[in-house]
Amino acid sequence: MITRLSDLKLKDIRGVIFDLDGTLAHSNPDFSGLRRELGIHSGTDILAHVDSLSAGEAQTQALEIVHEYERQSSLNASWIDGARELIECLRAKSLPLAILTRNMPEAAQITIDKLGIDIELVLTRYDAQPKPHPEGIHLICQQWQLAPADILYVGDYLFDLQTARNAGSRCALYCPEIIPDYAQAADLLVSCYHSLIKAWPK
Repeated sequence: MITRLSDLKLKDIRGVIFDLDGTLAHSNPDFSGLRRELGIHSGTDILAHVDSLSAGEAQTQALEIVHEYERQSSLNASWIDGARELIECLRAKSLPLAILTRNMPEAAQITIDKLGIDIELVLTRYDAQPKPHPEGIHLICQQWQLAPADILYVGDYLFDLQTARNAGSRCALYCPEIIPDYAQAADLLVSCYHSLIKAWPK
C-alpha cells in the first residue's frame, strides 16, 4: 500500500536515491544496545555523540564500538521484501540509482556484496556530511546532472526525510508496520514495495 501526502507524480521522477539499512536491507545495528554500550540515552544521535567527544582515546574507543556494531549487522543482512524487485523495476525504466547511507564504507559494502545489490553509486558518511545534511544528495545530483527536485529519496527514518527536505528533493518513507509521527513530512508513505512497483507509471 502507498499513501500520497503531496502532489508528487512518480512519472516526473528522474532518479532515485535509497537509504540502505532498514530501507533496502534488514541490516540496522542494534541501536539500543549500541547506545547502552556508549552510555547515551535513547534517541541520542550516535554520530553526533561520537563527534562531540574530545579527539583521543575516548573518541577512538567509541568509534571502534560503533564500527563493530555496524560490521556485525551487515554480516547478517537480508533483503527487505520487494526491495530487489523495486530496483529491477526502476532499472528497467532506465532511471539512475544510488545509495546514500550514514553507515561506514566497510559495513555498507559488506551488505551490498552479501545481497548482490545492483547499485554502483554509493555514498557513506565518509563521502559526504552525514544525513540530515543534504550534501550527499547534492553530490549525487551533480554527478547525474539532475536537479534535486527531480529526485526521489527513499528511506525509513526521520533523518531520511530531513535530508530530502534539506536538499529540495521528494521523499518516500518506507514504513511497513507503524506509521511514525514524523511521517507527515514525507511525500509518499510506502508500506509495501510491491505496491510501489504497481503504482509506478509504465
